[in-house]
Amino acid sequence: MIQHLQLRFNLIMAAFCSAILLLYRDDILGSLLKPLTMMTAETTLALLHWTGIEAVRTATQIYHPGGFVYEIYYRCTGFLPAAFLTVAMLAYPRPLMRKLCGLAVGVSVLWALNLARLVHLFYVGVYNPTAFEVAHTIIWQGVIILVCVGLWLGWIRWSQADKSAGSA
Repeated sequence: MIQHLQLRFNLIMAAFCSAILLLYRDDILGSLLKPLTMMTAETTLALLHWTGIEAVRTATQIYHPGGFVYEIYYRCTGFLPAAFLTVAMLAYPRPLMRKLCGLAVGVSVLWALNLARLVHLFYVGVYNPTAFEVAHTIIWQGVIILVCVGLWLGWIRWSQADKSAGSA
């Protein structure tokens, strides 16, 4: 039974990863995720203003008066890590309520972390532009991956807690 569940999980994750490789492209997902992209840009601008950073937005581009600009597009929304976490939790053999609780917390954490990432990257772009590329492509991508995996592993441990307590 356990081997069957592990095989099922592995097959679902392999199918999801294959689908991502084929479908996670601008011509396929860009327009579908446009509302999420716009909401991400609007929220990022509001957070920048809240932190006291001057910025203006035109559609999905956010500008600083000093000249720095970046564009938020579908890959900047946090959709992919949230999708990975969602598929991993739904594919893993746990009760539905545990899955839903894990998703509510996990996706919210990833959304908030992604917004913090976008605000931080804007700040870096304005005040230390030479560090922007490293912060964007290495540091933050690593942080997002680690947090996503950590959320999933933490959820597995949490969702087993009742089983462990009940069998003692």
